[in-house]
Amino acid sequence: MMKINLLSLRLLCLVFVLAAEVSLAAIKQYPEWFIYPSRYQNVVTGYSYRGLPALTVAENMYAAYKKCYAVGTLEIFDMDGTRDLLKNSNYYYEFSRDSVEKIEGRLIESARFNVSVFSGDYIAAFSLDDTLQLTSPILRVEDLPRPAWVDKEHIEDANYYYGIGMYTSIGLENDAWQTAEEQAIFNILNKVSVNFHKINILYQDSWSEQGHTQEISVIELKFALQNITIVERFPDSQNKLFYVLARINKNDVIPLYGF
Repeated sequence: MMKINLLSLRLLCLVFVLAAEVSLAAIKQYPEWFIYPSRYQNVVTGYSYRGLPALTVAENMYAAYKKCYAVGTLEIFDMDGTRDLLKNSNYYYEFSRDSVEKIEGRLIESARFNVSVFSGDYIAAFSLDDTLQLTSPILRVEDLPRPAWVDKEHIEDANYYYGIGMYTSIGLENDAWQTAEEQAIFNILNKVSVNFHKINILYQDSWSEQGHTQEISVIELKFALQNITIVERFPDSQNKLFYVLARINKNDVIPLYGF
């Protein structure tokens, strides 16, 4: 019979409890530079993401957000004439490897925080300024006011398009933040998308000899984008959702035809 030392067992349990508490604490508070990145214009955010270090992701996103192409399609289903159901598909970025090489080795880490003690995932702040001393307040999630923009899909003013991205916080946190960020940008493109192609499909009801027609608009997209800015992030712990607000100057969203 195997004997278990009760003291060792208690210590092991305590380690797991403390680890869980640290993990929970990490997602209950964030530095201000992460929640309000537009207040820190010289800071580039990087996530450790799918096995990649945060620095590599930060370099790629820095290059993409400076200048990239966004390619894909958007399908709009017209449900009884209301057009209230959208389906996105096949979006991706294209950006120059040369632009990444120009930034490689130049971003200096200024701060970081862990999001999981189990996976080792973390989020870091980088800057081109090696003298930057990044100090920012720590904000508790429960104290953050719910922004009005989270209940919208996109916003527009005289100079900018704004896109809101949302993704569930259940699962890997860095993956969720990254996905919400991408959705925010693509929602801007949905607003200004071009090349509508309308397709009518006849559906036959199984209980009726009569069918009905559903209209689908398939929008082919290719845009040149420049100077993408992440304005704000909001962790909705109550509903287990992450929100991201992105902004692009209207002059920096250029539709490309005939691709």
